[in-house]
Amino acid sequence: MTRKFDDKIGEIVNKYRNIPYKHNGRSLRGLDCLGLIIFFYQEFGIDLSEKDRTYSREWYREDPSIYLRELLKVGRAVDFDDLQALDLVYFELLPDVVTHSGVMINDSEFIHILQKRNVEVASFNRFWRKKFAGARRLIK
Repeated sequence: MTRKFDDKIGEIVNKYRNIPYKHNGRSLRGLDCLGLIIFFYQEFGIDLSEKDRTYSREWYREDPSIYLRELLKVGRAVDFDDLQALDLVYFELLPDVVTHSGVMINDSEFIHILQKRNVEVASFNRFWRKKFAGARRLIK
């Protein structure tokens, strides 16, 4: 059974939902997945901006592990079965390359943004479970 997220998370989800995708976007007019997690965690007093960098359109060809290396510097690892609200989740949308991330909003849904889409909430269906590469807990 899906647990409802608390009011603060709900307000933040509503604030960011439907913002359009923009490569290296860092404003409410356009975000990429890293921009979204930076903004989302700032709402809870966590500054991830030092992990931020400008990524070329095909950064994963230049240095495929850069995104994962930066994500692994924050928080602590969390197993899939222990996911909870506010855990950072990341995915391998390309084979063996972490290229995507989001934030859990309850124990089975996460907020994220994909290219050519808007910020949205997704549930861990078969597709996302298969692409899941790990999670980090930044908030106790």
